[in-house]
Amino acid sequence: MKKNRVVALFLCAALLLSGFTNTMVKAAGATGKQTTTAQKSKWPSGPSKSSLSSDSAIVMELSTGTILYRKNIHKQHYPASITKIMTAMLTAENCSLDETVTFSKTAVYGIESGSSTIYTDVGEKLTVEQCLYAIMLESANEVCLGVAEQVSGTIGKFVDKMNERVRELGLKDTHFNNPNGLPDPKHYTTAYDMAVIAREAMKNPTFRKACSTKTYVMPKTNTHKQKRYWNNHHQMVNGYKNPEYEYKYCIGGKTGYTNVARNTLVTFAEKDGMELVCVIMKANGPKQGEPNEYTDSTRLLNFGFEKYKKHMINQQSTNLNKELFNNYDSYFDADASPIHLENESAVVLPNGVDISEATQKVTYDKNVTLYDGDNVIGHVTYTYNGRIVGSTDILYTKSADSTTSHLDEATRKIVDSKIQDIKESEKKDQKNANFLRKIKKGLMSFFGNRIVQIVLLVILIGIIIAILVCILKKVELPKFGRRRRGRISGGYRSRGGRRQHARRQRSMRSSERKTGKRQRRNHSKHYEKKNTSTPAVSSKKKGMSFRKKRKNTKESFGKNFFDF
Repeated sequence: MKKNRVVALFLCAALLLSGFTNTMVKAAGATGKQTTTAQKSKWPSGPSKSSLSSDSAIVMELSTGTILYRKNIHKQHYPASITKIMTAMLTAENCSLDETVTFSKTAVYGIESGSSTIYTDVGEKLTVEQCLYAIMLESANEVCLGVAEQVSGTIGKFVDKMNERVRELGLKDTHFNNPNGLPDPKHYTTAYDMAVIAREAMKNPTFRKACSTKTYVMPKTNTHKQKRYWNNHHQMVNGYKNPEYEYKYCIGGKTGYTNVARNTLVTFAEKDGMELVCVIMKANGPKQGEPNEYTDSTRLLNFGFEKYKKHMINQQSTNLNKELFNNYDSYFDADASPIHLENESAVVLPNGVDISEATQKVTYDKNVTLYDGDNVIGHVTYTYNGRIVGSTDILYTKSADSTTSHLDEATRKIVDSKIQDIKESEKKDQKNANFLRKIKKGLMSFFGNRIVQIVLLVILIGIIIAILVCILKKVELPKFGRRRRGRISGGYRSRGGRRQHARRQRSMRSSERKTGKRQRRNHSKHYEKKNTSTPAVSSKKKGMSFRKKRKNTKESFGKNFFDF
């Protein structure tokens, strides 16, 4: 019994040791990757980078700026004609559509031979609207120079304006040196920067209309006496050359190509209320087969629409109401309040992730000077797993009567005080969060140490062995050997019994030889019913002859035997 217990104890300890060792090894191997795994949870991976023909690619959601796919997004490239997105945007922002642009000799002859053109003549007059269609559909290089002179007076000043806008957008990897994108060592950008520029351009309805137009009929001008028909060169917008690449969700875009830049492409698409922009740089064209700029764009846009969802947000889903509207009903009427969120406020999250899982942060600016119109007084930012998935501005709209009806000086002081309290509360929350984060980091670092893990493992196994020892002392383990029948020691069917019987017989015969008397065992007494109430009276009489004893024994043995 003791031997069985010891063997079972060592077997259990061996099994536990092997199981816990594997578990701890896996945990130790995953300790360094725990943060990365958590950050990548529920984030779709997208098409493999090697499967794309483009050297750089990005997919960005327009309303939030959330990046859904990235490949070398900060690598600098020559942009080629997608530069004209910036040119068209600045033209639409600084000119009215019916303004007349008169083309100078500098504009007409300031382009390379063989580059894209609509063959404008010196002195020809086009409206700004016609120029925008010429730029976005036919990619006319001389028209870019003409509108540059119209907006800024000279081409150089317009280029300065382009770079000034780049700085306003916070872009650090872009520099323009001409309005049309012809090759120049000082003319470069990245996929990310172009996505930001394209996102900004789509906020302008004039630009949006021009880049989404498939065809345009150019009427007669003062130098061209016939109509001209212009086609959008983007085959996902207007597949007049390659209909297989036309994309039903495409709402606009711009192509680009030079020998050094190769194919560049910007594509806008919309599905189920979510608008995306895809930027492809340094890719193959349809002439090189597939994959190419169009197949890359189609795959990436489909990935964005299939794996992500856009969630609209409003004042009711932010802390804006909680902190201001609900606490200052007398000052801020929700229906007529001058404080509101920027239009088209949204959050983009992977499918299956609810907006409640995103972390919201509301911040307010101090000492804001209010001017007529919309004034940014704060921001709402949403993050999920370390990524910004949406943000919007908190606006204060000042009108002629807003000072008296909504925000007088006393009220302004109260609101400023409340904003300061909110900031202080946020600092305290941040401090507590940092403290908890340090504790968590310390614990993870401590338990992530291999030596600590081994010590804890040994302690745990020791505790389990101690528990098993206590249990095994009180519990009898089952026997796994061959079951023996319950026999009385000395039975005739057991080997030991037969041996014992033989020894008994030899001893009996030896004693008979010495005494000269022979005795025979009376087997019948083993089958007689014993009377426990009265002591049995022996029927044996002294002095009986051996023959009589033998006879009685025979008769009693036979009778009882057959009765049995």
